[in-house]
Amino acid sequence: MTDLSLSRKLAILTYLSRGPKTLQQLATHFHTSTDRMSRELHELFVFEIEDRGYYENPVDIDFSEEGADGEVRLIDDTTGMAPSLSLAEVLVIVALIDDLVAAVDADTRLNLLRLRERIAVALGERGYASALWPAPAVNARKVTDVLTAAMRETKMVQLAYLKAGPDLRVVEESVRVVPALISTGSRPRLVAGKNGELRTYRLDRIAAVDVLEESFKISEREALVAAFDDEAAFTGEQVTIRCTSAGRWVTETLPVDSFHEVDGGLEIVLTVRSLAWLRALLVRMGDAVIGVEPERVAREIAAQARRYLEDGLCGSGSC
Repeated sequence: MTDLSLSRKLAILTYLSRGPKTLQQLATHFHTSTDRMSRELHELFVFEIEDRGYYENPVDIDFSEEGADGEVRLIDDTTGMAPSLSLAEVLVIVALIDDLVAAVDADTRLNLLRLRERIAVALGERGYASALWPAPAVNARKVTDVLTAAMRETKMVQLAYLKAGPDLRVVEESVRVVPALISTGSRPRLVAGKNGELRTYRLDRIAAVDVLEESFKISEREALVAAFDDEAAFTGEQVTIRCTSAGRWVTETLPVDSFHEVDGGLEIVLTVRSLAWLRALLVRMGDAVIGVEPERVAREIAAQARRYLEDGLCGSGSC
């Protein structure tokens, strides 16, 4: 079990390593009194080495003066006990930050995103950049308010939507849609119509939204909602994609059911509702794909691909 007293002292050392603080600033940051913080700091001077029978002074802290306004400065720290986290623990922290972004005030949101950026940079420096997903939109609440107003006034909207481009980097796409419904759940989405077809857009990937002058009919929105309800009633089919490690981006950009590493590659399990969508995904994955299960789905995808090739429909890169 973690020694909370030791963990707290390590946290104090980490905080002081960023620069000198007053005793009051330290007490405020760690939610304690100045007297308690003073005792904590003095305890840092001496560490007992139990198995060797003596004491060491691995931490050198300078107090400019006594009192709440006195400056505390870390001169030296030879403990070699800087806190560290596993990749899984870091990703959990990032997920918690993303979950909080839409539920806090603007100042706190900015601080969270700055912390997230520092974590992203640190992961990149250690070669784990591909493990991190894109940051959520910073104005989720504003986006929701604007979309709600547009639906109430039956106005079309233009979205700045973030998605993975052909080179797998995040790109911004501008789309004009009829806003019909905001779905609930772990990943809220905008249900909308684009050129008469049903589309859904994740709210955390909508960077901006503008209300247009063009109106839409209430019956059009009702038809989109009905189509979405019909589609939601179909649970889809679970498909397993076996691929090389080059296909890892799928697990980072799509809401897959599960994935695990096998013989240096990946087995990705996801629920699909459209074979056309699955075919487009497999084409994007390219040579990274090793196999698809169940075999019936693989045969159908192959048959579709042959028909497209025979009809010459792939010349424009649409498939």
